[in-house]
Amino acid sequence: MTQHQILVVDDEVQLVKALRSNLEARGYKVAVAYRGDEAVSVAADVNPDLIVLDLGLPGMSGLQVLASLRLWTDAPVIVVSARSGDPDKILALDAGADDYLTKPFSIGELLARVRAALRRRVQINLSPMYVTPDFQIDFAAGTVTRGEDFVHLTPTEWKIVSLLVHSEGRLVTQRHLLDEVWGSDFDNESGYLRVHMTHIRRKLEPQPARPRYFRTEPGIGYRFHGNDSPIEP
Repeated sequence: MTQHQILVVDDEVQLVKALRSNLEARGYKVAVAYRGDEAVSVAADVNPDLIVLDLGLPGMSGLQVLASLRLWTDAPVIVVSARSGDPDKILALDAGADDYLTKPFSIGELLARVRAALRRRVQINLSPMYVTPDFQIDFAAGTVTRGEDFVHLTPTEWKIVSLLVHSEGRLVTQRHLLDEVWGSDFDNESGYLRVHMTHIRRKLEPQPARPRYFRTEPGIGYRFHGNDSPIEP
């Protein structure tokens, strides 16, 4: 298999050792950094396929590291942090993180998220099609079908669906969706999203009242659970 390069950034030495050992045991190449400024330098040297990043770092904060990385790489970033509050999660996700895992966490869960993030990156880069048991999306043609029937999505619905599917498994904040679809002047218009999500679920979900694919994260945003998304409690 392709030997993916992963960068682990955390100032907890024992945690870094445990992560490195478990990742290398599964065939990944692993680079490590214990400081924020060191992380930026190491990332430039190894050009990682995925980064595991703590927020509370000496030298440079995790958010500053993330901002620096997003200037030149789209590699998935999984934030691991003891900060469990919604504001911290929203800041990290809006800054460009792809996933957020609260400490303490199990090694098994982190490994599952790593595999899912790497699969998503390959699939999005290689395939213009996304197929679920209930509907199919052709990004190249700009069409959605259920079985043999075409599903009409409005331009706004299409933007929302595309953003969520291309962020499969990742929490997308309301603010980010509003900015991307309507612009920064609509940051507080969460009602717009609720209305459009209701229409999208009616068109694509097998049971709109119990969504399988387009999930709400109350008070924060939405998450698309597709074929490879880790299902969270």
